[in-house]
Amino acid sequence: MDFYPEARIQNWIKKIEESEVSVEYPNSLSVFDQMLEDTIIACFGILNAVKDREIKKDDALKELEKILSYFGKDYNFKSDIKTQMFIITSEAVRAVVESFKYYFEGKTSKKSIHELIKEAIEREKEKKLDSALDAIARIGVRVIKGETLPEMNLPEDSLIISWLDGIDAISMVVELSKIDTSKETQEDEDSE
Repeated sequence: MDFYPEARIQNWIKKIEESEVSVEYPNSLSVFDQMLEDTIIACFGILNAVKDREIKKDDALKELEKILSYFGKDYNFKSDIKTQMFIITSEAVRAVVESFKYYFEGKTSKKSIHELIKEAIEREKEKKLDSALDAIARIGVRVIKGETLPEMNLPEDSLIISWLDGIDAISMVVELSKIDTSKETQEDEDSE
């Protein structure tokens, strides 16, 4: 099974290239949010395949690594803003993929989300980015399981913001799936 074929990222690259993007018009940046959401949906597809015993956890981890490899490549957008936004989105994807990997590996934390965010900020200040990402991925596991992110005040120019954007996007996809499920349930009840 190929949950995120290379053609999928190439389609997003093409959409980005064709899009008019401007920081003055935030709506013009939506292509990056859509690409992130699409990636999260693919990650949930992998998770569901493991739950349904269609693939093993080892295969799921390989699929996640493959997704990450697509976002680690250099793409020439011939636009500084597109390149910068792709880099920011790639960091969000990195946090998403790490969270799903941690989910499959059973890595979690008993610390509160606030404590984990504080830990991530401290690790970033100490230039221990792997440890900072570790804390963020543990938050991601909890969000995958249904917890919500609290409101937070974060340092303005922090890499953690990009990572938490990815986690927040997971939360949004989880919430949207709950709405879709409740609509389906309501439609089933109405048809009876």
